[in-house]
Amino acid sequence: MKRGVWISLLLLMAAALYIRLHYVLEAEYPPLEWDQLEYTKTAIQLLEKGIFAYRDTVPNSLVTPGFPLLLAAVFSLTGHEQLESALMVVRVMNCFISLGAILFLFLIGKRLFNPLTGLIAGAFAAVYPSYVWSTSLILTEVPFLTVFTGLLYMQVRIIQDNKWRDHLWMGALLGLCVLIRPNILPLAVVPYMFLWVKTKKIDAAYGLLAAASFACMMMPWWIRNWMTFHSFIFIAKGEAGNPFLGGTDPYFRGTIDWDHIDKDNQFAEGMRRIKEGLVEEPLLWMKWMTIGKLLVFFKTMWVGPYPFSVPAWYANALTQLHTFLIAAGSIAMIIFSFRKPSVQYVTVAFLLFLGVHMVFIPVDRYVYGMLPFLMLGSAYLITQVIYLLHSVWTTSLLQRRGI
Repeated sequence: MKRGVWISLLLLMAAALYIRLHYVLEAEYPPLEWDQLEYTKTAIQLLEKGIFAYRDTVPNSLVTPGFPLLLAAVFSLTGHEQLESALMVVRVMNCFISLGAILFLFLIGKRLFNPLTGLIAGAFAAVYPSYVWSTSLILTEVPFLTVFTGLLYMQVRIIQDNKWRDHLWMGALLGLCVLIRPNILPLAVVPYMFLWVKTKKIDAAYGLLAAASFACMMMPWWIRNWMTFHSFIFIAKGEAGNPFLGGTDPYFRGTIDWDHIDKDNQFAEGMRRIKEGLVEEPLLWMKWMTIGKLLVFFKTMWVGPYPFSVPAWYANALTQLHTFLIAAGSIAMIIFSFRKPSVQYVTVAFLLFLGVHMVFIPVDRYVYGMLPFLMLGSAYLITQVIYLLHSVWTTSLLQRRGI
């Protein structure tokens, strides 16, 4: 049985790699723009001038350095004079990195539930269009997802086994994840919440070990910021208010005058808009900050031109898969959270991650990191239906045989 499971996983990952490489190697790429261009320019500037600056030529800390450093490492090996060739190396590398997320999803599903749930969740990740298309992009998503699912796996190990090395690894992966995309930081408390509920105590030494491991990963960034700006910058500084302010435009009516916004006080402007909106149009703003943003998040997929590269029937099937994952994952969390601790972990982590993003502008790109929870929930629901049908069939067969 164990051998069959691992063979199935290898075949699944081989299929996922083929799907990704086929798309990446066959796709046509327009000139870089927006974040893809800025990350590339940041990496090249770091190599040529030794300056870490995003969207500028003087040092700043607008973004954390994880992904630009990864790009710079690749460019240092490939050179960047022939930029498109270097970018193709990054894209192909993404195809292999993305397999890590499939592996970790399998391991999480296997630990929380059973191997079949892990395989089904991994299969969802193997074909989900956002996870395929993102390998062609020069963006943070692919390395983030693999590190993020690795972090979740370590959290599951902490809740179940609570061994010191799992805390050590979780702290390191948390630091690496924050250096790529900081929005996951609040999830650090989740395993300790469950340990408290489970044992009514938390081993402070283990918590400190995780914190020390996290600090070791972050320390070079903190030291660089202190030496450059003579102040402690925990994560990033200078642009974090923008997504928050963007989320204060109910249903994208264009009520924000971006030409007259004080770039240094975007968070304060966003808070002012929320307070004013709740006073003047309370129903509109309460609906927008709750159900309105939820609908925007999950209504569409972040897939770019990928659906046009596959047969129409397959593209339609992927759309149906998206709808299924949202519905089945949500149903599984609602039904099973009350009596199964494993589902409770998935639910709590998902709601916390969703809550963080509900503060900001709702775009389907942000669902990228929420999907692992929905995939696990959907996979578990499927396995429960399979086991139920098998039990009914077995019972019926025994009754017909008079047993």
